[in-house]
Amino acid sequence: MFTPRFPRRLLRSAPLLAAALASACVTDAVTGEKHFAVVQWSVKEEQALGDQAAPNFEQQFDGALADAAAQEYLGAVVKEMAGHSVRKDDFAYQFEILNSSEPNAFALPGGYVYITRGLLVNLESEGEFVAVLGHELGHVEHKHSMLQQNKTLFAGVVVSAIGVGAELLKLDPDQAKSVSALAGQGAPLLLLHYSRAQESEADQRGVFFANAMGYDPREMKKTFEYFQRLEQQAGASTPSFLRSHPTNAQRLQDIDSEIAKTAPEVLAKKSDQFRAPSGPNDRFVRIVKSLQAKAPAHQKNDQAQRLLVQSPADAKAFAQAAALADEACKLAPDEALFAMTAGEVAYAQGAGDKGRARFEKAIALQAKAGVARGHWKPFFYLGALDVDAKKGASAAASLSKATALFPDNPVAHYYLGRARELEGKKEDATKEYRLVTELAPQESVLAQKSQERLAALQGPPPKKAR
Repeated sequence: MFTPRFPRRLLRSAPLLAAALASACVTDAVTGEKHFAVVQWSVKEEQALGDQAAPNFEQQFDGALADAAAQEYLGAVVKEMAGHSVRKDDFAYQFEILNSSEPNAFALPGGYVYITRGLLVNLESEGEFVAVLGHELGHVEHKHSMLQQNKTLFAGVVVSAIGVGAELLKLDPDQAKSVSALAGQGAPLLLLHYSRAQESEADQRGVFFANAMGYDPREMKKTFEYFQRLEQQAGASTPSFLRSHPTNAQRLQDIDSEIAKTAPEVLAKKSDQFRAPSGPNDRFVRIVKSLQAKAPAHQKNDQAQRLLVQSPADAKAFAQAAALADEACKLAPDEALFAMTAGEVAYAQGAGDKGRARFEKAIALQAKAGVARGHWKPFFYLGALDVDAKKGASAAASLSKATALFPDNPVAHYYLGRARELEGKKEDATKEYRLVTELAPQESVLAQKSQERLAALQGPPPKKAR
């Protein structure tokens, strides 16, 4: 439903260009139509792209939701859905709920399928969930992201660099008050816009999957009615993830037309004749209600995070953020995300010891919840604290975990470079700083400081012999 954003480094990487550069056509597995493509990706290469991109996307959206029951139940629904796909044998489909409040859903090449907590809490039924994720699987089936990357790489189509504000370029990564804003920035990503025709094709697949699995495909309309409300709340400022999409009014009409064309039997059925009709005892509804119960705490946490990012040198804003983070922790003491935010605020305020305890608690809460891949930030900040304390080995251990979780985050690699310098490992430090220069905008202080560190590690040029 929402267009995936790929790291710029990933789009330039050599493995993606391994396919033949001869002009060719890609066959749409759903329609059988052929589309021009200068570069063709094999299934193996498509999988490799998804494997590389997935960790960065997951961390950009705050990692996996620590709710094993919800992950397992909805993951099983998505697995069943994938069994109806025309590309069911291409990938081992993987699903995850991400812990971001941003309402979003997307699928990556290679069968990675995601929905955020922020969208999930606004869905009313399991049928609506299936239609939304069916839309995302539709993008994978039609190879929409691969076709868009063809245009990006070889046809000069303009893509939008997102999330890199001019004020962030000026932030010093060695200043504690700036680190939270830079860490919240994540990796520079590129937005690949799906065309309106592609969005419509994906909507049709949402109808298909819902109907094929016995749900009422009309439930999909509730999602677009929710989007309409978002647009009305935003006023003239349409939410960014809706700007390239067909109008919601048009999509509501198109869903009715698609149902009448491909599943007219649906129109004669009553609600109790469909699978998992919405009701207080429905498992999907119970999952959503349990997430909604934490909504007030998440709102406070989100406000604290915005203050950290938007006001990186404002002591008053830090104090407000600290109060909000503490309130969130009190409302939901078992939520690792809130402990992490409280730690970030303490770090920004220079209260390192207090922050350390918060980060250690966040890691412990993640482990207790059985989260397979935790959030990168607690490990990053523990490493940053150890860099400040000149503890190279322990800093490197924590920062290596952070970069493993979020491979394309430039701030994490910068601090790992500093840790390697403290260890006296110049070659390893050089590798990290060079990576920062690839990942960070060249005009940023972060990239410039990495260049300075590289120059210092290389030393002055040897004197010429007379």
